[in-house]
Parts: sequence; C-alpha cells; structure tokens
Amino acid sequence: MADARIASLRDVLASRGHTRSEQPDDDVMSAMLDIEGDIDAAARSIDDAQAAERRRLEDAPQRQRAVSPLRVPPVSRAQTLSGIWGSGWLATLWRWVSMPFSVLHFLAMIVLRSVGLTSRAPNGRDTIELSRFNEDPREAARRWILELERDTGGTSVPDESAQMRIALPNFFAGSYSDALREAKQQIQILVVVLTSTTHTDAAYFRTEVLTDAALVAQLRNEEFCVWGGDVQAREAFQVSRLLEASTYPFIAFIALQPRRSRSRGGALVAHPAVLSRMEGSPRTNLGAMSILAHIQDIVLPRTRTYLGSLRSERQHREMERELKAAQDRAYAEASKRDHERVLKRRAEEEQRAAHEQSKLSSEAAARAQQEKAMQWRCWARTNLVPLEPGANVAPQLRVAVHTPDGQNLQRRFSPTDTLEQVYAYVDTADVAGDHTGETKAPQDYVHRYAFDLVQTYPRRVLDKTNLQCALQDVHGFGPSANLVVEGMHDSAAADLDSSDEE
Repeated sequence: MADARIASLRDVLASRGHTRSEQPDDDVMSAMLDIEGDIDAAARSIDDAQAAERRRLEDAPQRQRAVSPLRVPPVSRAQTLSGIWGSGWLATLWRWVSMPFSVLHFLAMIVLRSVGLTSRAPNGRDTIELSRFNEDPREAARRWILELERDTGGTSVPDESAQMRIALPNFFAGSYSDALREAKQQIQILVVVLTSTTHTDAAYFRTEVLTDAALVAQLRNEEFCVWGGDVQAREAFQVSRLLEASTYPFIAFIALQPRRSRSRGGALVAHPAVLSRMEGSPRTNLGAMSILAHIQDIVLPRTRTYLGSLRSERQHREMERELKAAQDRAYAEASKRDHERVLKRRAEEEQRAAHEQSKLSSEAAARAQQEKAMQWRCWARTNLVPLEPGANVAPQLRVAVHTPDGQNLQRRFSPTDTLEQVYAYVDTADVAGDHTGETKAPQDYVHRYAFDLVQTYPRRVLDKTNLQCALQDVHGFGPSANLVVEGMHDSAAADLDSSDEE
C-alpha cells in the first residue's frame, strides 16, 4: 500500500516536470505522505520546497571561502581518529558505523526544509528554526505587522498621530481564530493575506500593493477585518493549507453565508464560508487595482444583501436589549423607591408604635404612681396623722392652714407632734372617710410632699428636710400658727382632683 502511494506521488511529481533524479528517495516520500496525509498536498509541499531551494541557489552570491591565516584548517574525523589510534582501519570502521545516522540526518533535513523549518546559515548549512515555527500565534501576528511597518515605513493604526506615515490596512493583531471570531461577531468580511519570504515578489507586494492608498482606504472600511501572516510561521502555514493556497502572495475573502443546519431542522444559519481566493504575481493579477476591482465587483455585491440583513437584525436585537435594559433599570429604580417608601412607612409605624407604647407605659406608670400615692394618703390619714387632742387638754397648739383652692383647715396638735404629721394632715385633708383604715403602706414608694407650709408673719418656710422635728422645737411656732400652702404642683392638684372624683 505504501509503495503504491509513493508511486502515485512520483507520477504526480513527474507530471509537474520533476525528473526522476530531482525527486527525493522513497524514505522522504513516505515521510511527506505521513505529514501531509494527501498525495496532492505532499506533491505541492515538495514542489514548493524545491522551488524555494532553486531560488535560494540562484540568489545566493558566489563567495570564495578563504581560510583565515589565523585559523587552523579543520581536521576531518578520520584524520582525528587516525591520529589518536594511529590506524586507518578504525576510521574506515567509523565511517561504516556512522553512515546510517548520516543518511537519517540528510533525510530529516530534507523533510524539515520542505515544510519550512530550516533556513540557510551564512556558512551555507541548514539551521533549524523550531522556535519561530512554534511561536505563539498572537505574537507571530504582531511580529508580522511590525516587520511590515518596518519594511514599508507605514502604520496600520488609523489615528491622528500617524498622519505623516504611509497608511497600511488595519491588520488584526491576533491569531487567525481570534480574527475569524471578531469578523463573525462584528459581521465583517475577513480578508486573509498570506505572504512568503522565499518568493521574489514578496517585497514588491508588501511595499507596493499593501501601501496603495485606494486599496488601504477600502480595507480600512468597517465592513472588513484584515488578518495577515507569513507561511514561515506555524499558524499561517496551517491557514495556507486550510485555504488551499498554492502560491504566494495569497488573499482569501471569508464572510458569513446562509447554510442549512441539520441540528436545527434544516433552518438557515449564518456560517463562515470562503467567498473567493486570489493568488499569483502582484505585478499582474494580484495588483492593487485588481484586488480593489475584485472587492467592488465580486465580494461586496455577493455579501452586501445578506450581511446587511444580519447587521439590521443585530441592530434590532441591540435596540431591544437596550430597551429591555432601560426598562429593567426603570423597574429596579421604581422597586427601590417603593422599597424605600415601605421601609420609611414601616419605620414611621414602628416609631409611632414605640411612642404609643412609651405613652401607654408612662400612663400606666403614672396611674400606678397615683394609686400608690392614694394608698399612701389613706394609710397616712389613719396611721401618720395624730388624733386631735381634746379642748381641755393642755398644752396644745392651734394650727390654721389656708390652701390655694380657698379652703381653711383648722386643727389642734400636741406640742410633741412632728412637723411631718402637720404636712401629712394637710396632704391628706381631701381623703374621704371611705378611704381610711389602710393598715399597710405601699411598697417601693417614697412619698414626697409637693408643697411647702409657710408661716405668714414673719414669713418662714417650714423646712421639709427636718420633718421629724417636734412642733414645739420649730422656730417661731407659737400656741397658734397661721400657715399658707405654697408651691403645690399640677401633679399634686391632679391627684387631688382624681381623689375628689373617687
């Protein structure tokens, strides 16, 4: 099976003008078939590799390599072995042993050269550039743009600071997959530009075609997304195989096109498709005017209707999304205001309820205090106010008290009675007979007299700080005393009123 494939590959190469002597051996043929997986692709790779090799040989100057007088001429491996062991048969044996490895090295270099992994060093030998071939796709794209700007003296950034420089297409500085994704999201036409430094027209294409003002103005339009790369890089090489590029420079136009989807029941869905390809010499069919005419006559008419409908749908969706977002914001703001209003009303209700509760608690405490005050007055009327001495009992003191409500209280006290008993008599004067007889004072209650007893002449306030003082020891308190009630508070009057009602 492998021999048949190799024979088919040799037939394809012969049809392309390669003689039997110019074709690689069977091992290289097998390796190329394993790499490419297709006879035509392997033939194209071998053809490109040999064409590149011929151009390198034609363009390379014929330099005479003179041996420097300061450098010792190289010594062959056989001479080294002969000098070490002093025998020529060891060198012959070494050549026979190392011959398979030399053949394998030669075949590996041919394969690497065919896929663009080797380059010519100044000494004429092949050097492997695996680091560049394995370079990150995004970094490779940015490096390709920088090299293009360096070679042309232009810029691909459309800003005001670059007006004095030559304009270049606005190349996408990312990987091919990123550029394809960007073109799909923005509904743009993806323009893929592939070059190869091994082709003689590469410099002319970069400096003359990609700097054309009309072409640059067209490609800088919002309808286009431009991505470029050199096939010496890994991703650009893979893209060239994907787009079936046969020669360079190469340009492909990719855009969304309607396609029926089996997973969606045959519905039409937008799918990226290759619209057209352009390749060849930039001096003829790949010149700036040819590319511009191809875009205006073929690419744009083919995509304008469908992409325009996709853009209209996207704009409609964006408008609906913005409208929904505005409605959601308005609803969120209204909900926030309603929530704040509810919280405010709830706080006011809680504050009102707390105020009512405090008021009820205060009223309950006041009522309890009034009840304790009335209980104390009833108790004091029986247990604290002394019995009035008889008219024939001597000595005795006559006390007359004038209250703020116009009452005149008169009573006899014993000289040994205390000042507190006089205050209690005046404070309990309004206690009815039904409330007397309390035998127990209220607990947790300290009674405070809310008035002062004042002697009329000379005016003297009976001190409440010494209520246990006997009346006979009170200064200015004679056999009779006229007293006036002063400073009775409203609370005391309210208590008296409530007691009167009771």
